[in-house]
Amino acid sequence: MRHIIALTLAAAVIALPASADDRPPPARTDPAHFGTLPYNSDGDPARAAPRAPYQVLQRIVYAFDRPAAQVLAADAALTAQCRRGRFNQRIAFRYRAFGPGERPLGVAFGYMATNLVDPGRLRRGDTVYFFRDHDTSRCTVLTATLESLRGWFVPP
Repeated sequence: MRHIIALTLAAAVIALPASADDRPPPARTDPAHFGTLPYNSDGDPARAAPRAPYQVLQRIVYAFDRPAAQVLAADAALTAQCRRGRFNQRIAFRYRAFGPGERPLGVAFGYMATNLVDPGRLRRGDTVYFFRDHDTSRCTVLTATLESLRGWFVPP
């Protein structure tokens, strides 16, 4: 019995390679065996999450029943400042107005400078400013008082 155990151990030692260098290389798998990695819903913690796209809620505030040129008056001094970029809307078309068959006009309010960039403080509190071709060299500023526009106001 001892001889059988000794022969078995000797055969096992002979069957093993002498060193790691004598071993055959491991079998390589076929690249087609690899599937997609599991989805990590948390994302990479080292990377910042992307910002949501910037969205502006637009609102129609005035709808005229006749062309805007009949309701509003052009202001030459403010038009010159608008063309130089010194009297503009903060966000183009944040507030809008239009007449029948016309392109929308951007709106800014003089009171508290709502949607208005006015570094020269040219605004008046009782006036509403309408911008045609905002941010161009053809910018035109039309004005009207709040009281004269009450009939065309579109409530939220």
